[in-house]
Amino acid sequence: MKGNETIPHLILDRAKEFGAQTALLSYQGNTVKSTSFEEFDSAIKNLSLGLISIGIGAKENIAIISENRHEWIISELAILSIGASAVPIYTTLTPKEIEFILNDCKARAVIVSNETLLKKIISIKGLLPNLKNIILIDADTRYEKEAVKFSKILKLGEEFKDTNILENRKAGIKQDDTAVIIYTSGTTGRPKGVCLTHKNIVSNIKASLERIDIRQDDTYLSFLPLSHSFEHLVHLAVLHQGARIAYSKGLTSVAVDMKVFNPTIMIGVPFFFSRIKSKVMEAVEKGSWIKKRMFWWAYDKKSKLKSLPLQASSRGLKAKGLIDKFVFKKIRDKICPALRYFILGGAALPVDAAEFFWIIGIPIFEGYGLTETSPVVSVNTIKEVKIGTVGKPIPDVQVKIADDGEILIKGHNVMKGYLNMLEETSLIIRDGWFYTGDIGEIDKDGFIKITDRKKDIIINDLGKNVSPQKIEGILRADEFIKEVVVFGDKKPYLTALIVPDMEKLKNLPPDMAKLKNLPPHLSPLPQGERAGEGGDSDEEILSDTATHKFYEKRIKNLSKDLSRFEQIRRFALIPPLTSEGGELTPTLKVKRRVVENKYKEVLDRLYAETKD
Repeated sequence: MKGNETIPHLILDRAKEFGAQTALLSYQGNTVKSTSFEEFDSAIKNLSLGLISIGIGAKENIAIISENRHEWIISELAILSIGASAVPIYTTLTPKEIEFILNDCKARAVIVSNETLLKKIISIKGLLPNLKNIILIDADTRYEKEAVKFSKILKLGEEFKDTNILENRKAGIKQDDTAVIIYTSGTTGRPKGVCLTHKNIVSNIKASLERIDIRQDDTYLSFLPLSHSFEHLVHLAVLHQGARIAYSKGLTSVAVDMKVFNPTIMIGVPFFFSRIKSKVMEAVEKGSWIKKRMFWWAYDKKSKLKSLPLQASSRGLKAKGLIDKFVFKKIRDKICPALRYFILGGAALPVDAAEFFWIIGIPIFEGYGLTETSPVVSVNTIKEVKIGTVGKPIPDVQVKIADDGEILIKGHNVMKGYLNMLEETSLIIRDGWFYTGDIGEIDKDGFIKITDRKKDIIINDLGKNVSPQKIEGILRADEFIKEVVVFGDKKPYLTALIVPDMEKLKNLPPDMAKLKNLPPHLSPLPQGERAGEGGDSDEEILSDTATHKFYEKRIKNLSKDLSRFEQIRRFALIPPLTSEGGELTPTLKVKRRVVENKYKEVLDRLYAETKD
């Protein structure tokens, strides 16, 4: 790294080079607004000066609570340009959770995007002694007493006379200054404020770009929350490369947004990829006999290739000649014609799902990282990839496996520490090594494989260690299972809470229903022949003995290669887990402790029953 390269230098110096090129694309009503790098740079400068004019000082913390939009990244870079620190907060958090974060970081100001989020802040404002300014992006005159308009801050910046003060602020930023404080999702307790320095993030951007191919003519579609450390990192990397960021309206709108913006790069979570695969397979099954047969012939032919991903080109694995032209290219065009590759964020993707995308010609690069490591540790690349692993470490990041299997990380990317938590920081960073809490292994070729979370390891009453994530991954690969949470610590056998894919159960064509041996009450029948008006309710289906037997058979088949002590002996079918219900984090990770507490009575019954 250069002597004192900071995030504003890394991004804004490049913005001046790209000038009139498009930097950001976002919806403005029913049209798409285009922002050039020149306009982007100007907005950041004006907002920076506007924040200085209302008294925001260096080293202060400014929170951002907003959906992904161009004002988000303009706000962050303006905050960083004046030597302050940005604190991204998920829009889905409750007022109580937001209150904790704002007080923990002593936020001086908060930038919110809309009225709904503003109301959350207003409801807790009396409990926030450090908060002096609320800035509202979507101007609403009804709230002039509670918040200042974003546009007004920009105007104040335009009128600010002493522009030297901004240059002095930028010059005063050090690499080891905290740039961003990202709060962990709290799957294992209270959220922790991860303090990431300019050095942490700049070094991670540069190292990641040596492995992730981002070109100046790329369009990146952003839909995962910018409060997530990986989305945040990729955002900055795309801008550094002079590529375009297009903002989706959200997860429910992604399919439409892909058609509008025709992106070349996207990040997704396992659920997103499972949905795409499911839609493709539904279309295949609904196609003509000849098209269906052609697809399965081509798919089977390509799936039997050895070293499948290693034969990929920059456009992904391509079947040659007629197979690609008449089968896989048509599928790719329907998904997104320009797409070069996906990057997987969040949890692991089942191997069969990853192979599906490689076979049809859209590579998925699975990687590994944590908020505390800025976040990228390793990633598969077009040249070096092994499905089922999270790739090799990126440059300047060291990875080793401790005696107990825990993955340890060292490098410029390792966080400064947890905010206000010196003891916790000293426990997790020792001798320069960050103790991840993840269990894994490194194969002979240097690829990392994650096998479990250290704290999630189940030790049954016979003392045998069981990896719940391994078992959950096997069961989750089933098309009728949406989510699985396995339990059994200090118990005689394993149990599981299963979230069925209700849409799959209810909407299979009759011939497929018969093929899958579905319970009779789930087989699609003409309206009026189903039980009750409009058919059985989800609750009735979940509690039906036939449904339970259907899943019991599938679980038994999926578990046949597992050791007896790893097999699920009892299970219960439950409704979907949600972030609103508190069972999932904003990034859709399962909060095991919350799920266990919520379904304690159900789990107690599963263990109260006996099984031979």
